[in-house]
Amino acid sequence: MFDIKVCEWLLENGDTPVRYRVLRELFEDKIAAKKIENELINHNEVQKWLINLRNENPPAGWYYEHGSFDVCLENALPKLVQLGLHGGLQVLDKAAEFYLSRYNSTDFRWISVNMFNYSGIIMDELTKIALDQLDRINRFTQKKTYDFYISENERALLKKVPKNWKNSNFIKPEISYAQDFDYPYIYDLLGLFRLYDLKNTTIDKKINDIIDYISVDEFHLKVQDCYGILIAGKDKYYGQGWDPKYPGWFDAVNYIENVNAPKLLFFTQIIVKYPSAVKTKWFYELIKYLETYKTNTGTYIFPKEWLKETQGYAVMGHHLSFGENRRKKNWCEIESTIYMQLLLKNI
Repeated sequence: MFDIKVCEWLLENGDTPVRYRVLRELFEDKIAAKKIENELINHNEVQKWLINLRNENPPAGWYYEHGSFDVCLENALPKLVQLGLHGGLQVLDKAAEFYLSRYNSTDFRWISVNMFNYSGIIMDELTKIALDQLDRINRFTQKKTYDFYISENERALLKKVPKNWKNSNFIKPEISYAQDFDYPYIYDLLGLFRLYDLKNTTIDKKINDIIDYISVDEFHLKVQDCYGILIAGKDKYYGQGWDPKYPGWFDAVNYIENVNAPKLLFFTQIIVKYPSAVKTKWFYELIKYLETYKTNTGTYIFPKEWLKETQGYAVMGHHLSFGENRRKKNWCEIESTIYMQLLLKNI
């Protein structure tokens, strides 16, 4: 449960994005949030990222749904959510029009739909596609298979494998082609939780089954980071990334201290939306550790490098800033504290 007094401190000290999220998401006071809506929209960081999202003239022949640039959908839209924007705000819906007009005509439809759902941009057609995705992923995970890869003997028969992939795991063709993205990706975790809003027990069970499928030792032991290499045809191979593994599943504390804290923090604010994930040992140990950064007044202060803001993939933790002015002495305390309060609300 979030701390009311600490949230009042955030209202006194935070910049507009933090105050807006406290009012709307923690206090659930939409009337008060509405009063500072224009202030939020005109915030410098919000304006910058709205321009990135609009991206009305991308280079010819280039899809900007997927990529590491700030102007890519998968980075601009989650960043605006981090700053407090959400579906239903006219300024966000309008800024997303370019991608909404073409989500059904690119190879990245599954990413686009999950991104729209994550942001709260809800449309009947998007929900229908999301339910179809849910059914496909659920059918795959119901098989309970973690045997993704060809044998070493089969790998030895492959021709013209790039040197950097010689020792990688190659995904079985019958899985990678027949399933058509049916095994779960990190992007699916961004969107699936919105289907809980349909209040349908059958749908809820399908979502929970998928989370249970990835929330076990076997998945993390057998599935290679980034899944592995696709055999795309004769002498043709592609890297297959974006697995939904819990960062540091076997030792979250070591991962956050020594591997990639921002990636883990981004993942945590997504996975907290799934009830069965919150019950895992991984989540329990992580929250216990994060509580060590609690101050005597109930706020939190993380290491500053955890809350980085750099160009790169949002799902890798490159856009964790909540928009605080980083010239303020207490910016890190404010951002660490809003992060923890948003987590604690879901526990």
